[in-house]
Amino acid sequence: MTKKTLDVKKIREIIRLSETGNIGQRRIARDLNVPRLMVAQYLNDLPASGLTYEQTKNMTDSQILALFEKQKTKTHSTNLKQKMSSPDGENIEVNTSYPISSRVEFMGRIHERQEKIRDFLEISDNGLSVWTKTPGGKALSRGCQSCKAGRWQCLFVGKKCNVDCVYCPQGTRQEKIAAPERPGLINDSYNIEDIKNIFNRPDSIWTGSNIQGIGYSGGEPFLYLDKVIDLTKFVSKYHGHIYQWIYTNGLPVTEDKLKAVYDSGVKEVRFHLGATDFNKEVLKKIELAKKIMDYVNVETPSNPELKEFLIDKKGIFLLEDIGVYQINLGELSGISVDEIERFPLGFRRALEYFQQYELYLYDSIIGKSVTGRDLSQIYISPTISREITYDIMEYAVDNKIDILINDCSQDAKYIQRFQKNLFEYHMDILITNWLQDDKYVQMLQENINEQKLNLMAKHTQPQKEDWVKLLIQKISYKDERGYHFKLGDLKRSFSDLSRNF
Repeated sequence: MTKKTLDVKKIREIIRLSETGNIGQRRIARDLNVPRLMVAQYLNDLPASGLTYEQTKNMTDSQILALFEKQKTKTHSTNLKQKMSSPDGENIEVNTSYPISSRVEFMGRIHERQEKIRDFLEISDNGLSVWTKTPGGKALSRGCQSCKAGRWQCLFVGKKCNVDCVYCPQGTRQEKIAAPERPGLINDSYNIEDIKNIFNRPDSIWTGSNIQGIGYSGGEPFLYLDKVIDLTKFVSKYHGHIYQWIYTNGLPVTEDKLKAVYDSGVKEVRFHLGATDFNKEVLKKIELAKKIMDYVNVETPSNPELKEFLIDKKGIFLLEDIGVYQINLGELSGISVDEIERFPLGFRRALEYFQQYELYLYDSIIGKSVTGRDLSQIYISPTISREITYDIMEYAVDNKIDILINDCSQDAKYIQRFQKNLFEYHMDILITNWLQDDKYVQMLQENINEQKLNLMAKHTQPQKEDWVKLLIQKISYKDERGYHFKLGDLKRSFSDLSRNF
């Protein structure tokens, strides 16, 4: 049975029912008496620009059929391409027309950008955390503050998403649809009741009193609102000091849903505006959210499309007029190279997107977790992403924009992971040595402080030898097509070198 056998009326109904965010694919298939695979195919082919049910009302039957026929052709050619060239992660080759830089090399360029507007920046955490000062004297979001303190939890409530971002680190839409639904699980690991028990246990590292903030992510969290509200109500009732926020691409957002989320204890919503190509309907929903939530922010990857919207099309003035409090400019990066196997298609797609630009390697040396797992990772990022962040920051400063612009970079993520790891060690020492005297516990904590701060010093201070640059020279080669290396070689070389830290 192919798509052509499905009448337009049912296509419209699939779009309408999916847009509610409350009905899964199985329920839609059952209600419409069509195969679930067919429902998945149509939802997978909805354009990333965010076609809504309201918009389909103004489209003729032939326009809708033509739209999905076009999407089907694109999907078929993409899948064919993937089938024809599907090497395992180890053999994927990175190709770029530009020389590949190390973190140290690229940070030299970023520090020059920072110096140009230093008087208008807040810089902390040994230079790893950076955001703009605003005319109104705004403080960084409490959610971001909890991240930088290492005292936050990000709860992934589900994988399903109604858009398909080319840079998504959690895989393609096909991978998310193929992934089994786990209705009662958070972060694919914990039952909701397990999470509640962990927060309530005084002998847990992440007992509620140790947490300053919780962010609800996905997938698209508004597609899992029952699960989100179950948790947010619990947190609000028993751990009211915890600041809660939620992410969304905006398409499933409604007034009723926003009010339900707010009433359950979530005070901040963050819109991934780039996910829908800066859709006008989503901009209207940001306006709607401003009337309900305490804080309405935009968090979206820093890329050429964002720069065009904010600067060339003057979108930053529109967001300021709406009352957006803060914009988090996420630096583009793939998942860590040692996690390729989790989302192979998504990683390769993001990599293809990155490869049109100059690349650099970001080494994130954290050390071991309290359970002994090595947390050190290396990421591939396009240099243009953070360069654009500073283009936008400079523009905001020059135009006295009263929106706080946060450089949510690889550096910022490093300090978040570092601080979280350090805090977990401190709490683990307290919990496992609760019968010991205070001086002994303090000695253990000072020892771990010294070890971790030595790692931080190596990361932030000038290096005698740029070991990542040496790694690049070892694994890469140049020919008439440009610069190349294999991910497997990067993974092995990084693993060998990181053991020296």
